[in-house]
Amino acid sequence: MNRLSKEKSPYLLQHQNNPVDWYAWGEEAFQAARAQNKPIFLSIGYSTCYWCHMMEKDSFELQEVAEVLNKNFINIKVDREEHPDVDQIYMDAVVSLTGQGGWPMSVFLSPDLKPFFGGTFFWRAQFIPLLNNIASVWQNSPEKIIQSGNDIQKHLSERIQPATGSLDATIFTSALQQFAQSFDTTHGGFGSAPKFPHSMNIDALFKIHRRTGDKEALNMATRSLDGMANGGIYDAVGGGFHRYATQDDWNEPHYEKMLYDNALLVPVYLEAFKVTNNPTFAKVARETLDYVLRDMTDPLGGFYSAQDAGEVDKEGEYYHRTEKTIEEERTARQKRTPPHKDDKVLTSWNGLMIAAMAFGYKILEDKKYLQAAQKSAGFIQQTLYKNGELLRRYRDGDSRYAGTLEDYAFLIHGLLNLSDADANPEWKNWARDLQQKQDALFWDAKEGGYFFSPTTDKNLFVRKKTFQDGALPSGNAIAVLNLLRLGETKKAEALFKAMSGEIHRYPSAFGQSLIALDYAMVQACTDETCKINL
Repeated sequence: MNRLSKEKSPYLLQHQNNPVDWYAWGEEAFQAARAQNKPIFLSIGYSTCYWCHMMEKDSFELQEVAEVLNKNFINIKVDREEHPDVDQIYMDAVVSLTGQGGWPMSVFLSPDLKPFFGGTFFWRAQFIPLLNNIASVWQNSPEKIIQSGNDIQKHLSERIQPATGSLDATIFTSALQQFAQSFDTTHGGFGSAPKFPHSMNIDALFKIHRRTGDKEALNMATRSLDGMANGGIYDAVGGGFHRYATQDDWNEPHYEKMLYDNALLVPVYLEAFKVTNNPTFAKVARETLDYVLRDMTDPLGGFYSAQDAGEVDKEGEYYHRTEKTIEEERTARQKRTPPHKDDKVLTSWNGLMIAAMAFGYKILEDKKYLQAAQKSAGFIQQTLYKNGELLRRYRDGDSRYAGTLEDYAFLIHGLLNLSDADANPEWKNWARDLQQKQDALFWDAKEGGYFFSPTTDKNLFVRKKTFQDGALPSGNAIAVLNLLRLGETKKAEALFKAMSGEIHRYPSAFGQSLIALDYAMVQACTDETCKINL
């Protein structure tokens, strides 16, 4: 048993019996690297990551690999869901080195935490020679590694600031054209396999349809939602969505279920129900919320993070249909062992689910959704809000790690939805307090926009600021919508100005920003020619 046995992260605990001499991310590991003058092997993943399990089985559980790692490196394990700031920075480094990223992420750092080489998954046959080669270079020519780390740090620190400009209704036309170019006219969705939900883009299409009456915008949105609802990515037996589909027709899913995917999809299906009055969309939203209440809710009120795809070489076994009817297959599942559940509670992802539950109550008029949202918000206030600041993660009685921009912005978003649903002003008052703290911790007074991490973490060699959506909506895009809802128009205008250059360059990558821009125009403009005052 190694040091990870003292941790609370389910991912780190999965590795507590490895023969690798793992450290958690922190000063103990950093001091060891400096004192022993060894490079760092940084392994980043999460507990429901199938290929993380595969690399553990193929490498980290084996003595022959551990001997090389323990002799030549200080080895650090990071749960990317506990440390998204660390994950983002080193993911940028890996992408710049290799052109692609993913998990498990394997990064090699100098003792001062600068990355000099990295990749994702390595089979043991590749991994051992790679470790020996890097160890040899460090012993014989450390200056090469140090220079490489300095070069990568310089590259990551150089932020290209696109020219800013005005944002008006023409940006929606540009975005619609780009959405149409990548739309799958046969199966719905965007791009080819693997197929991801792209919730923010679908929601943006509904806003464009409402704004312009464009029938193709509505068609792309509803066809995508129909394709997912009827495909394997949606669990018709137990409710909820899997992370992505490996086929263009939305079938053969990657079976893990993430809280954030379901939190983002529920409001989009409810929006579709509002627009079309199609009861199927309401049914999918209801079943997804019910899945979260049944399988992903802590008795104290927090929402859990994820469910695994299954054991190595048994992916999806729990979900495979063996019975003819859904009713027979629910019954059959009760006899199976469910997949691993990551039961940590993350502030940011809970914020998204609070928003979904509150909106679910408004549209579906089922009070259990409102009660779940209220209970989660109260739980976060009691366990993850200390001395006026948010913490990121709770598990097994332990609250830890300074909140990131996502934690503040997503929770504020959830609280504003909750306040709209139950008319309790205390939620909005708390949202205002959190917004003031977010401004103090993350705002870039020089160039505008919010950094992802606070200034207090001196172990991050670069502060990242992003506007583009990924699997999660951009924290800045959610933040500008929050500012508008709170009446903070001057700060919102400054944030739109900071974002505008990137949005103009490729608007379809900024679905959540388009949603916020539409909200601003609806609230502040009297006609389609009105511009946001940048």
